[in-house]
Amino acid sequence: MNKILKYGAVSGAITSFLPVVANAATDDYVTTTDATVAATTGGALVVFFVVWVFMAIASLALFVFWIIMLIDVFKRTNWKQESDKTLWIIIVLLLGWVGAAAYYFAIKRTLGAKKQAAK
Repeated sequence: MNKILKYGAVSGAITSFLPVVANAATDDYVTTTDATVAATTGGALVVFFVVWVFMAIASLALFVFWIIMLIDVFKRTNWKQESDKTLWIIIVLLLGWVGAAAYYFAIKRTLGAKKQAAK
């Protein structure tokens, strides 16, 4: 019984490699030339550069947004309590652009809409 299980495992391993052996025997090899490699590498570098430029622009835009929201927290005077200002300074400083986005939607738009309605 052990011999049957042993040979069954070996034959299963051999049959799993048969498609690889069959493809190798057909002599349908794809040859790559230096021009093909250079074109592929050049294309990959272009894609990498485009993605890198996009990420740099997005990072710069988020940084500017963060600075603008931080300045708004410091300059704003119509807080319900002074501790709200301190809390939002800490949130915007520690959470970066995520905290700036939270501040924008929770405070700046809300208080800005109330200011426009009062005029």
